Amino acid sequence: MKQISIAQCRAARGLMDWSQAELASHSNLSESTIRDFEKNRRIPGPNNLAAIRAAFEAAGVEFIDDERGEGVVKLRLPARQTATEAEMQASADDVRSQAASAVDEALSGSDATAQQKAERRGELTDEPAVVWRARGKGQPRAPRAKE
Repeated sequence: MKQISIAQCRAARGLMDWSQAELASHSNLSESTIRDFEKNRRIPGPNNLAAIRAAFEAAGVEFIDDERGEGVVKLRLPARQTATEAEMQASADDVRSQAASAVDEALSGSDATAQQKAERRGELTDEPAVVWRARGKGQPRAPRAKE
């Protein structure tokens, strides 16, 4: 990874509208390291310079280091793709189906009756109950009757 200059650091921080404290937080360095670097009091070691540059790059800043000179450009990061409600439901249905198949396969060698297997399958694939057990809360409460 190429180094970052003082001018690039200041320019990138300006593009991001980050304070020195915010840059320190994003790069996991102390604020005094950032301040001393920008005031040319002390040049951080290579790992710290790389951490500063990596923090900016993760935020979408591109560094220019070529025959045109040095500088920074802020790029638009690709938008996160979000699933529609229907896609999430289809995915959840698929997971439930796979879980049910896995339970059926696991119980296939069991001596349990078909009724017992069906009950056990329900216990293991009932989504609210599984979530509550995973969170260590036992069984979910039954819904209250409306008055």
